Amino acid sequence: MISNIFLISRSILFWINIVFSVLIFGPVTFLVGIISYDLCLYLSKQWCRYNLLFLKYICLLSYNFDNQEIKTAKMIISRHQSTWETFFFMAYIDYPIFILKKELLMIPLFGWCLYLLKHISIDRSDGASSLKKIMKSCDEHIQKNRTIIIFPEGTRSLFGTKAKLKRGVFKILESVKTRSHIVNHNAGQYWNNSFLVRPGTININVISLEYDPNLDNLKNKIQNHFS
Repeated sequence: MISNIFLISRSILFWINIVFSVLIFGPVTFLVGIISYDLCLYLSKQWCRYNLLFLKYICLLSYNFDNQEIKTAKMIISRHQSTWETFFFMAYIDYPIFILKKELLMIPLFGWCLYLLKHISIDRSDGASSLKKIMKSCDEHIQKNRTIIIFPEGTRSLFGTKAKLKRGVFKILESVKTRSHIVNHNAGQYWNNSFLVRPGTININVISLEYDPNLDNLKNKIQNHFS
């Protein structure tokens, strides 16, 4: 009973913190972002680092990771189980570029900052046309030494379930033909789509993935690392 009260209390504090930190960081980051991409990126990173620290010291949710290589990787293919991994990649990767739903750009302040940070938006109603634009954007960002971050499941999955990979990720890999890094983690074990943020330690496992023209081989390697 007492442990449940502490769990709920810490989770409430975290969500209150999210609201107030967005109200504080959001307007400043947006206004600065109109002038400077680098300053907008810097402030966004600080916001994500702050929230990771809040999760660690208030919600008692930490993580184990020490892989300097992915900070400047060309492409990251990651499981998507919670909001945690977006905080982590934004804080840890030097120049992160997410492929995200177009609807997120409509969120006041938060979405506007996403737009200024040059993330790639998906309009799923456009179908093949949208995918071509994504592949072109990925090429351009990679040439500028930015890191493309893809969640190949397309949406959040529950911890312990088998990953269902969308075909689009393989079209992108076929287009850029570059070395990638596959990231598996267990963030969803402690924080998924629920209000509650449970204490624990997130483990992050990374392997490299060389481009292979045989897309079935790529799919098997990603699927195996995600399992």
